[in-house]
Formats: sequence, structure tokens, C-alpha cells
Amino acid sequence: MGESLQSLEQKIIAMLVKEPQSVSELARKLDMRRDFLAGYLESMKDRMLLRLITIGKSHVYLPEEDVKNV
Repeated sequence: MGESLQSLEQKIIAMLVKEPQSVSELARKLDMRRDFLAGYLESMKDRMLLRLITIGKSHVYLPEEDVKNV
């Protein structure tokens, strides 16, 4: 994996450790396109780095327990 993608993953995980967030929230904070980020987060979920939960009507991501300290 390229260094910039790895640092993006670390940044996303660090943000989600502090607080679960939706794709829209993350996209706004990272200044990224929502559609690109949604696919990227899905990829991270498929690799068991993140999980997706529902809170009310919102779908939010948070890091899997074993990657919080990475």
C-alpha cells in the first residue's frame, strides 16, 4: 500500500477512535469527495479495520477494537 494511503488510513482511524462518524462527517473533515471516501471506508471495513453501526437513522463507522492502538 502506498505511503499516502497508509497515512490516510491512520488519520481515519485516529478520528474514529475519538468519535464514531458518518461518511458525510468524515468527508467534510477530510475535504474529500463523499463517494470516494464511502468506497474507501467500505474497503477498510472489508479488511476488518472498521465496523459500521447504526445509531438512530445514521450509519457510522468506528475502528475495530484490535486496530485502535495501531
